[in-house]
Amino acid sequence: MKILIVGAGAVGFNLAKQLSGEGHTVSIIESDPQISRKITEKLDVLCVSGSGNLPSALEEASIREVDMVLAVTDSDEINLTVCLLAYWYGVKSKIARLRNEEFTKEDSILRKNQFFIDRIINPIPITVDSILKVIETPGATYVADFVESDILFRGFRVPPDAPIAGRKIKELKEAGSTDSFLIVAIQRGDDMVIPLGEMEICPDDNIFVLLARASLPYFLPMVNRRATEAQGIVIYGATSIGIQLANALEKTASTVILIEPDKEKAQMAASKLTRATVLHGHATETEIIQQATLEPVDFFIGASANEQDNILACLLAKKQYAKKTIVITHEPDYVPIFGSIGMDVVINPRLITVSSILQHITRGPILGVAKLFGKTEAEATEMIAERGSEVAGKKLSKVSFPKGSIVGSVIKNGSMILPYGDCVISPGDRAIVFYMPEAREKVQALFTKK
Repeated sequence: MKILIVGAGAVGFNLAKQLSGEGHTVSIIESDPQISRKITEKLDVLCVSGSGNLPSALEEASIREVDMVLAVTDSDEINLTVCLLAYWYGVKSKIARLRNEEFTKEDSILRKNQFFIDRIINPIPITVDSILKVIETPGATYVADFVESDILFRGFRVPPDAPIAGRKIKELKEAGSTDSFLIVAIQRGDDMVIPLGEMEICPDDNIFVLLARASLPYFLPMVNRRATEAQGIVIYGATSIGIQLANALEKTASTVILIEPDKEKAQMAASKLTRATVLHGHATETEIIQQATLEPVDFFIGASANEQDNILACLLAKKQYAKKTIVITHEPDYVPIFGSIGMDVVINPRLITVSSILQHITRGPILGVAKLFGKTEAEATEMIAERGSEVAGKKLSKVSFPKGSIVGSVIKNGSMILPYGDCVISPGDRAIVFYMPEAREKVQALFTKK
């Protein structure tokens, strides 16, 4: 497939890296010359330096030949214009990243008429939804769902007192504990491995699990002995994410407190919320901390626009009163660093946007991708077995999956089946495969029609 990406920031760059790595022909338009040079040096793609809302730049990037346009600049207006022009150039599929609620809310005129856009991606509600899923899943550090199935992909840090700590993978299987889930990867420090039977799960490991949605309540006690629903939540920052998060949590948590240092923003937030308490001040001020901790705090969430303030406030909260911390960062390179300095969960809206866009791009056998951004960049991919592919009609034990990959689940007629040697993947069945980047090409080839 030929794909044109307009905007080569963190979202555009990661999309280009992923899609070009899958073998698609990718071209990019970027207005910043420095970023353009970086793209040219690092990726095997055509990069045009210019403005994506100008026909001259679009034509230089071969828009007349592309199958899809991804408009992901930081400007809603440019992204709208790009999709409008792409429509007139006859591009079949157009996806736009838009932040303004005037464009993206359900009753907006743009939603009703689409403005020649096939799919609108708003990073704010997607980010809020990811944070809510972390809060709703005690102990989770990573969450992802697959659009085409009811399978969950979750990451957990293993506490020292977790029932699975100190157990070998094969012991869990022998005890029948893994009938409803599969641990597809274990991260220990900077190393990530696909675990074999003899591997022991150690305290402080990060484990990544595939499981059916209905199995989640049964799995949680295995990884978190004292798993309870979060009731006290403190949010720092009356940003769009902070306010939407507080509004959603008002319905489920007993105590929601929003802290905002800017008086006008605090007043604005108070006018939009009903049950949440809004405090004017800084999250590191003693008086504010005292007011925020009258009830136990299960989660402290750093959601302000200032990343340094988010880090400092989260570190202080973690040390003094909060059980768990969630920090929001817009810099992808900070994600692995924040985890190493004590942040329980790191949320990057730009990388979440990348994953969301990838979920909505059907690419051959690929139905959806959940990426682990960081040093490993491993991913879990949902694929359909095309008729005539190497996996179709064969027992799994007879298929040569490459090193660094594991079949996590097979979906037949909407039901999840944990893989076993004699399991046969029929044409049209779906499978979720976890693999390291070096195994991507070979794994995807197995599901592709010859």
